[in-house]
Amino acid sequence: MQSLEHITWERIAQIPAPGMQFPIQLRFSPDNTLLTYLYSPSRSAQLSLWALDLASQEPRQLAGETPLESRTLEEELRRERQRIPWEGITTYQFAHQAADYVLIPHSSSLEVLNVKTMERDVIEPLQGVEDPYLTPKAQSIVYVRERSLWVFDLKTRQERSLILSEDPKTYYGIAEYVAQEEFDRAHGFFVSPEETWIAFEEVNTASIPEYTILHMADDPVFLEQHAYPFVGQANAVTRLGVMPLVGGEVQWITWEEFGECYLIDVHWHTEQEMIVQILTRDQKSLIVLGYNPVEQSRSVLWTETAPDWINITHDLIVLHSGDILTTSENNPDGFRHLVIRSRDSQVRWITQGPWMVTEIVGVSPDEHSVIIQATKESPLERHIYQVDLLSGEMTRLSEEPGIHKAVVSSDFRWMIDQVSSLSVSTKTVLKRLGDSNSPKPVLIGHAPVEANTLHVKPPELVAIDLEDGTTLYGAVYRPDHIEPHTKAPVIVSVYGGPHAQLVTNTWALTVDLQAQYFAQQGYFVIKVDNRGSANRGKAFEQALFHRFGTIELDDQIAALNWIHQHYPTDPTRVGIYGWSYGGYMTLTALMKAPDVFKVGVAGAPVTDFRLYDTAYTERYMGTDETNHAGYEQASVLNFVPELEGKLLVIHGMIDENVHFRHTVLLIDALVANHKDFSLLALPKTRHMPRGFDVLYTIARKRSEFFETYL
Repeated sequence: MQSLEHITWERIAQIPAPGMQFPIQLRFSPDNTLLTYLYSPSRSAQLSLWALDLASQEPRQLAGETPLESRTLEEELRRERQRIPWEGITTYQFAHQAADYVLIPHSSSLEVLNVKTMERDVIEPLQGVEDPYLTPKAQSIVYVRERSLWVFDLKTRQERSLILSEDPKTYYGIAEYVAQEEFDRAHGFFVSPEETWIAFEEVNTASIPEYTILHMADDPVFLEQHAYPFVGQANAVTRLGVMPLVGGEVQWITWEEFGECYLIDVHWHTEQEMIVQILTRDQKSLIVLGYNPVEQSRSVLWTETAPDWINITHDLIVLHSGDILTTSENNPDGFRHLVIRSRDSQVRWITQGPWMVTEIVGVSPDEHSVIIQATKESPLERHIYQVDLLSGEMTRLSEEPGIHKAVVSSDFRWMIDQVSSLSVSTKTVLKRLGDSNSPKPVLIGHAPVEANTLHVKPPELVAIDLEDGTTLYGAVYRPDHIEPHTKAPVIVSVYGGPHAQLVTNTWALTVDLQAQYFAQQGYFVIKVDNRGSANRGKAFEQALFHRFGTIELDDQIAALNWIHQHYPTDPTRVGIYGWSYGGYMTLTALMKAPDVFKVGVAGAPVTDFRLYDTAYTERYMGTDETNHAGYEQASVLNFVPELEGKLLVIHGMIDENVHFRHTVLLIDALVANHKDFSLLALPKTRHMPRGFDVLYTIARKRSEFFETYL
């Protein structure tokens, strides 16, 4: 692997970064005979599908990808919502009850593969369909095409429509924009375990004015229209339908008594029950419904409320008893913990303490225990635990320090432990569960690489105590060389917003090659998770409620002051850069603290949160009507006259998430106030920059800007 002793802009632009190509989407087959995963033996971004036979422990490639021909606009936007950086095969799906069959979407077709016989059924007529799904018994494929819901019978080779859209503003079976972007729900239809029923979302966007994105770099020029729900304005109108998978009458499930709501998730339990999570538009009430399509009856299972907002979860498991195992922050600690809710409204907390359950990995077949990922050791690490559901007793299953992620087989015989740390890249191993005489763990994929073999120094993790007793965690990249009795400039790499955590004991921090490049050029680089960031409990996160652009900046400045006291840094030469909310924070820092921050590079910045989407912004800020002062304080457009330092703005012109209009309005205000600035506009780039040329240009311009002005 290439040494990182001398990092170049070309190396920064190469995807993946060193040590960041490891198996993903690891799954045990439904019969627990195979472990499958996506992987690139050549360490490239081009993934193929692999399987490890659990008996012989021999790996083999199941499928590769043909060269990409083209993607539909719908597929391109789904990739954006899911932040998929990879090429090749990027998803696959087992039939839950027919363990031999896997659905593999290719760029030019769909393929159903028998993983035992390697027989391939290539279905070219289904090229370009959206969100294809192989039904549990591998009898049919359900998918969306032209806003309508369809099913393809694999035996008869016939397709039929389940429900047709006759209105260009109405979509069936597709999750609306905010569901995909803000609630982590990628799917808009849900098939019952025995293939009796299909639940699906109807989305009507007629109430949302279309937002136009102009593709000026294409020939001919064309317009892209988006139903984008701006803060305080109309959302898509949605409802949930249920019908027999063979076709028939639709049952519409309603919840008007709760007002306008977001559909969060749907979980089928049996053919007689599905569980539906909805969230009120102000996001202060979560309602969990049960629905019986046989009796056409609906009930409220439970409701959660919060004075600020509710962080939703997709972890929800119905136990044999009918009780429901999930996680919640709605407890006196304010940390997310395991809870069992009975059908008679009894609530039993399984875990507790000033730490978080970050994922339910799996439940044992006898339902006596559950495996979880949690922050119990430290908010900077994730470890894997087995928890007794009766006593709450916890047994730690992971060993090495760092961030562990686990996947467990349904029979609880096997577990994948995937771990990385600042000093060692990601290692993926297969372990036997519950066997004291178990054989040596099996390495899956590449062997991990150590930082010292790449000649790169991991950042130092630091704890910064604020005056009110709050502890912030930071990462410090030391410059390679500092002359004695001199002080080095500092660059802050920032995100700052909610639902994110930058600083953990993970390899991704070490191979942040832009930060490492700056350290090699003689800068200190720091990253700090301010109050409002994730995985520290509700009180830590809700500190920014109704006041974006305030508490985050206070904490970043407090952290900087701590750095100046503990490292040989120059307080007169401080720069800052970030993307998305980090771009917003960069502008906020330059305009609200011009005496502290001298140079900034803002990537894809929000400039006024009234121009961002409903679900994200209203969760934290309310609306302009309910929190006008907060929105005025948060808008960097109101603080442009205070700008003194040097500013470079980088933005994709077809960004469908943070629209390029944010930067246009900023430029207009900068011009009106006679402020100097620089702009890098990327004509074919969306919110997530892609491609070597684009990434190289960003790295070069960002680096040169700091080298010129800091």
